[in-house]
Amino acid sequence: MNFDFFPSQTRNDTKRISQWRDRGLSYHPGDETQSGGWDQEQWEREIRVPGFDPAKIFEQARARLINFDVVPPELLEITTQWNVEERLPRPNDLMIQRTHLFKMGNFRLADVLSAVQIAQIVDEPRRFALQYSTVKGHPEKGCSTYTLTRTDDDRVLFTMQPISKPGNWLTRLANPIITQRVRLKVTHAILDTLAKGVLLDLTGYEDV
Repeated sequence: MNFDFFPSQTRNDTKRISQWRDRGLSYHPGDETQSGGWDQEQWEREIRVPGFDPAKIFEQARARLINFDVVPPELLEITTQWNVEERLPRPNDLMIQRTHLFKMGNFRLADVLSAVQIAQIVDEPRRFALQYSTVKGHPEKGCSTYTLTRTDDDRVLFTMQPISKPGNWLTRLANPIITQRVRLKVTHAILDTLAKGVLLDLTGYEDV
């Protein structure tokens, strides 16, 4: 876990993609069966845009998830390797996460920098899934799976399935009061941002 105190307004985390390439993973599939203390959750949101075909809604949600344009930047800034290299995501790509830990208005006192690595991507006509695992140094250990599904009854569902536990002594000390609060805040922000973002993309309005 890296701290950036009094971060610059012109910061650029692109360089960290190559710097952190060889850090290795702090989570591997099945780790949660080998020890205790893991949280496993599932969250789901139906994405609705009145008057639009479900196929169009699914494709727009897929586009947002591919760009990982699903997190409010005032809460968490994401730099993805595939967007930097102007291509589609693929396994082993890195995502740099900059979490704004302490703020006073628009002035940031401290950010936490960490990384995750794409583990799996599923891209099918009615299903898109992106899963990533934490890189060593992340405040948590675990993985998260984001899935878009166009169901047989033509609903578009967005599902989040995180598996996590504190990744170091600081987050263990802060858990559950601070760590879980931040996790819930980010989870609800992603659910809301994707749903509102698709609505805005298709209609030009953030609400109906």
